[in-house]
Amino acid sequence: MKRILIVALLIYFSSVMQAQQTNFKPAQVWLDNNGTPINAHGGGILFHNNTYYWYGEHKLEGKSEAQFADGGIHCYSSADLINWKDEGLVLSVDYKNSKSDLSYGCILERPKVVYNKKNKQFVAYFKLYLAGLGYVTSNVGVAVADQPTGPFIFHHKFHGADSPNGSGDFSMFKDDDGSLYHLTVRKPDKAFVIAKMDSDYYYPESKYTICRGIEAHTEAPAVIKRNGVYHLLGSGSTGWKPNPARYYTAKNILGEWTNQGNPCAGYNPLDNLGVEKNFGSQSTFILPVQGNEDSFIAMFDIWQPDKPITGRYIWLPIDFLEGKISITWRDSWNLNVFKNAVGQQIDTIPTKN
Repeated sequence: MKRILIVALLIYFSSVMQAQQTNFKPAQVWLDNNGTPINAHGGGILFHNNTYYWYGEHKLEGKSEAQFADGGIHCYSSADLINWKDEGLVLSVDYKNSKSDLSYGCILERPKVVYNKKNKQFVAYFKLYLAGLGYVTSNVGVAVADQPTGPFIFHHKFHGADSPNGSGDFSMFKDDDGSLYHLTVRKPDKAFVIAKMDSDYYYPESKYTICRGIEAHTEAPAVIKRNGVYHLLGSGSTGWKPNPARYYTAKNILGEWTNQGNPCAGYNPLDNLGVEKNFGSQSTFILPVQGNEDSFIAMFDIWQPDKPITGRYIWLPIDFLEGKISITWRDSWNLNVFKNAVGQQIDTIPTKN
């Protein structure tokens, strides 16, 4: 009995300590409110009614990417961006119906959720490769829900990019007027293209056009708008292997875009990688911090294709130097960094010893 009590107390105090996290620790294992590593890979954030919702790929224990590790979309909620409550799977692959578009064995990647004010719907988008067909032809999967924690119901799919082979990595960007845009790399030529979505946010309502100035083979796009300028963070295309970040700006989301080079600086001591490999990670989303004017967080994922459930996350604050994004490695940080003046370096850039 005494041993059981000690174990119970350890579990309790562990959960209490977990709830009192105060700092982001890039590339370290990030635990949820249950003390379990967060399972939300390639994700994005939605802010709704004073709560953040983190949606990402739910990876299956004991599976590699080649063994169909995708189990659906996992959701977590938070009030402070550091401590996350597990809300569970909000969209699952279908283990029973082999004819379903979401049948087990499909590849479901990079989910993003947007709120449609007109329909009062939460709309989820994700890369969808049908089971048994590999990576040749990609779809954009669309699911809808009445609540941010779901359940999300699969609605339909579309190819995207006006191509029979569909689109690859994408970003969904909602502009100030509520217009939603789908920015994506096109298959098979790898041109980077854009189209405006319809008012329901279900399908592209216009033809896709090439984003002039953005290099071909640009993947993992994340887009924000600041002071009338659009900023797009992405990467090159090297499969699961990391490569330098890419960064572009434009005064019109339809282009022309200007290449601003690699915005990252510093060194990731946990994985012994610098900006030449983007700290060993790939961009997935840029998060606006609510209540902190002009404050953004760059989200990156460390991919582990042999054991994807062990993939880790890198979140870093964005500084703006002369109007351009600057992302500097930090071993540990918190939201107090945004109290520093915009346009100033926050601290010394770490370098490899």
